[in-house]
Amino acid sequence: MSTEKQTPTESQELAEELNTPAPRVQRWWRPLLTLGRIATWAVMTPPRASLRAWSRLRPVQQLVAGFALYAAIGTTLLSLPLAQERPARVIDNAFNAVSAISTTGLTTISVSDHYNFFGEFVVLALFQVGGVGFMTLSSLFMLARGKELAPPRVSVLKAGFALPHYFVMQHFLVHVVVFTAVCESIGAALLWWRFSAAGVEDPLWSAIFHAVSAFATAGFSLNNTSMEPFAADWSVNLVIGVLSYLGAVGFIVAQDVWYSIRLRERMLTFSSRVILSMTAVIFVGGTVSLFFAEPSLRSLPLDQRLLASMFQTMTASTTAGFNTIPIGSMAAPALVIIMIAMLIGASPSGTGGGIKTTSVSAILGNLWSVLRGRKNVVWLSHEIPLVRVLYAFAATSLYLIGLCAGVLILCFTESKPFLPIVFEAASAIGTVGLSMGITGDLSTGGKLAIIVLMFAGRCGPLTIGLALLRPDRIDREHRGDDLAV
Repeated sequence: MSTEKQTPTESQELAEELNTPAPRVQRWWRPLLTLGRIATWAVMTPPRASLRAWSRLRPVQQLVAGFALYAAIGTTLLSLPLAQERPARVIDNAFNAVSAISTTGLTTISVSDHYNFFGEFVVLALFQVGGVGFMTLSSLFMLARGKELAPPRVSVLKAGFALPHYFVMQHFLVHVVVFTAVCESIGAALLWWRFSAAGVEDPLWSAIFHAVSAFATAGFSLNNTSMEPFAADWSVNLVIGVLSYLGAVGFIVAQDVWYSIRLRERMLTFSSRVILSMTAVIFVGGTVSLFFAEPSLRSLPLDQRLLASMFQTMTASTTAGFNTIPIGSMAAPALVIIMIAMLIGASPSGTGGGIKTTSVSAILGNLWSVLRGRKNVVWLSHEIPLVRVLYAFAATSLYLIGLCAGVLILCFTESKPFLPIVFEAASAIGTVGLSMGITGDLSTGGKLAIIVLMFAGRCGPLTIGLALLRPDRIDREHRGDDLAV
């Protein structure tokens, strides 16, 4: 029997090499390269107008289909073993992907515990695309290469941003990307400074992740308790709050402010004045209400009590979804206040969800005009076009119908108290991300219901309704009659 030492075969050497841990950078450059190629394909070469199936879709249908495509890509990437720190079910990966592309923030599993750096990067990319719009980056690349935007592409962009008719899309897109990059860069730098001082693990990546998440009003966090560790940190609270408001008030306001500064004269449009005034009213009213209505805040020092009231109002009204106090332990009156703020939501052409401040303003204007006996709708000394009022009522009605349907389905699928179910459904369709702690315990049916609500909230119930129904090509004449109401 020979005692000569055997030479390892090539297969054994390969196996030993694969089992040897590689440095972080070397381990992830290939997955990141793969993700970059997929993202480049998805952004630079979306389905072109030459494709018959795509070209036959109307702009609202292309908008819905585009977000669905990105949700599917995200689900696929998050389901890959190279994206996971711990094994995760496909339904949970789909839930998180839709939550990210819809900038909601609800999660059934911990992002930091179940996903590695690659998986976290996929989540960040999804809510970044969901925040600025899936066609924004590709359109900007086309403009940078000196190409004109095709009319179908412009129609999809207008459907996504809900712009007034007088906005020039080419200029608007440039402002959107520049404004987003500047805000997120400054926010990430400030958070990096604070996270480094607080001893946060990997502070630079955490700062970038939370800055993008805040501006996109996504509410995703690498902390399992959201921003509760920084409840008393005014710097972190202010940075997150300002980023969330900058994203939520919308790019219409940002462009108006930019022109006002550049031209040194007041250039705020009627839409911007409505957005800013409603945002201020909700913030002040919500802060004062929570300050006095929430019992758990009374034991805090006065400054921390005010900070917590301000932050929770901000995170609900901007639909950001961060929290600095446990939502599940709050009293019923405070939860109702938060739900009202969530339902109203952010503003059009921004990164937030909800019914929108402008739609609520149109409804309030109609109510005030009826009470005053007027035949036209007036708000802030401006007459609102009837078509805008009709759209506001239609969007709000479909939003509430979707909310009621979601609550009903969750009552069938879940054995939870009624208030947490209503809160969860309102948070999902409002793309907020706050929860009373039942998200991780949802059944498969409940997760599917929340996925539908989040997707509907991002696209807009009215947009989905317009995508499903075929518009009348001819305005038929109907007999005029009266109706008792």
